[in-house]
Amino acid sequence: MLSSGDRKMFAPLRHREGITPEAKVFAVLTTYEAGTIAANLASALVSGGFAIGTRALVTKRIGEMLELLEEAGRVERIPDGRYRAIPERRSARG
Repeated sequence: MLSSGDRKMFAPLRHREGITPEAKVFAVLTTYEAGTIAANLASALVSGGFAIGTRALVTKRIGEMLELLEEAGRVERIPDGRYRAIPERRSARG
């Protein structure tokens, strides 16, 4: 669900960009094979120009998104607190 704060924090960089904030977080998370924490994702998104705002606010929102993605089965939290993307399972066609 896209909140009004998300519209500002994760504003599209290009005209008619069709990627959701959750998809941006997931895409960056997939670059961390061993997983990472919300603060590292926030730094990567802000420095990469994919998010706008203070790192503390971006980190808080990304933490919330990671929890939602975990509930949806797209990421997993490993025992040390890092999050890791769960690769999509492709159906076998025979």
